[in-house]
Amino acid sequence: MEIEELATNAKNGDENAFCKLMQINKEILYKTAYTYTKNQHDALEILDNTVYKAYVSIKKLKETKYFNTWIMRILINNCVNYLNKKKRIIFFKENVDIPKKSDHNNNREEILDLYEAIDNLDGKLKIIIILRYFQDLTVPQIAEIMDYPLGTVKTYIHKALKQLRIKLEVE
Repeated sequence: MEIEELATNAKNGDENAFCKLMQINKEILYKTAYTYTKNQHDALEILDNTVYKAYVSIKKLKETKYFNTWIMRILINNCVNYLNKKKRIIFFKENVDIPKKSDHNNNREEILDLYEAIDNLDGKLKIIIILRYFQDLTVPQIAEIMDYPLGTVKTYIHKALKQLRIKLEVE
């Protein structure tokens, strides 16, 4: 069964069709949430919240052919809201000795630096980088999900990559 047909059935109250849609999309939704949170439990919580919101509001879906775009937008909004709430929480840590850099950890540290630099990007730049390079979506697909013109998405990708280069060269 095709996604559009499943979405139409789900919109008309077919719970099995909705479950199949979630089964099809669960991996990409989880990966996107995990990319945002870098924590399995937080990603699963966001995914649960997304599925719940989608289930409750499936009847509001205007065009069933855009189901994947619609569910991704719900997930992204949930990720942003979750991270904004989490910023308000202040964690206190005990003094911890940071291990010194060694040659075998250089690659791992570079990857961590990259993730940290991505985390420090502005919200819309961060999401576009995640969708483009972690989810391997095309520029037109990102434009559809974000509801931006193609030129805007290309500009944001260029701007984000420039900021990442600058940040990583400094470090």
